[in-house]
Amino acid sequence: MNLFILIILCIIFMVISIISTAFIRKYSINNNLYDIPNERSSHRVPKPKGGGIPIVGLLIFTIVTLFFYNMINAEITLSMLIGLILVAVAGLIDDYKNLSVSIRVIIYLISALLSLYFIGGLESAFIGEYSYYFGGAGYCIGVLFLVWLTNLYNFMDGIDGFAGVQTICVSIFCCFMFFMSSQYSLLIIMLCLASSTFGFLYWNWEPAKIFMGDVGSCSIGFFFGLLSIYTQNEEILSIGVWLILLAPFIGDATFTLLMRILSNEEWYRAHNSHAYQKLYRLGLSHHRLSLNLLLLNVLLIWPLAYIASTYKNIELFMIVLSYISTAIIWVIAQSKYRNSIQSSS
Repeated sequence: MNLFILIILCIIFMVISIISTAFIRKYSINNNLYDIPNERSSHRVPKPKGGGIPIVGLLIFTIVTLFFYNMINAEITLSMLIGLILVAVAGLIDDYKNLSVSIRVIIYLISALLSLYFIGGLESAFIGEYSYYFGGAGYCIGVLFLVWLTNLYNFMDGIDGFAGVQTICVSIFCCFMFFMSSQYSLLIIMLCLASSTFGFLYWNWEPAKIFMGDVGSCSIGFFFGLLSIYTQNEEILSIGVWLILLAPFIGDATFTLLMRILSNEEWYRAHNSHAYQKLYRLGLSHHRLSLNLLLLNVLLIWPLAYIASTYKNIELFMIVLSYISTAIIWVIAQSKYRNSIQSSS
């Protein structure tokens, strides 16, 4: 595929995203649609939300366009569109009107089931030299995986630029991998996601002028999960590589959930126990946290993911190494925060 065309597409997506986000921001302000800070928030003043609408909108438009030109088949098109639309609509309603947790979970479960149905579920997974056959249980595993990624991406969207940086890092690496394997339709989709998110960051970098909202964070988490299963099934990109790419978010969210469960806390309630939230309370600014996340991805996560995709015999070791690394960072952040609380009391 012509590199010049890809650059032009990247610029178009980014410009549309910047302009569209400006309109969404103005609409939210005019209609008094703000994210109101509370004791768990990492911001102190109300901010307009819904900034994820252009990202999801451009993603849906790109998928439909690729299908129109016969660049992707009907199954994956229906899978992505149904899942994205249901999750995005639920997120949008929750952003502006608030949905109960039970209704959101039901919608996420339905979205996951329908999306998995069109791509054949998750019968097996291949990580390096090991294969895991799930059979019928693969649907349950796949649904839980998609719902967890949907929620955890929302949990991790609490710092200016944070979720945007992670989305761009995952998307750019996948663009490279899809280019190398001549998967041009997937390349364009990930290029759209990276570029539109970069346009959103123009408004979301510290100090943020608008938030992504559930419509953006939940949709992106769901989309990454769905695409990881699809590329696994089609033997395009191993789900193990995706697990490495998403390690900074999966690690923090999962370790924090386990800590809350083991501490007999009400793990299902909103909280500010994530490592990135503790680091913010220790004095790291929003942009420093986002830049550190960028460095973590470029200097550690990308190399591990590339090695895992190139040398299949050590893919499992690379996955373990990525989560050991994120666990070390998580433990350091939690310990430093705990020590600071003890020393100040």
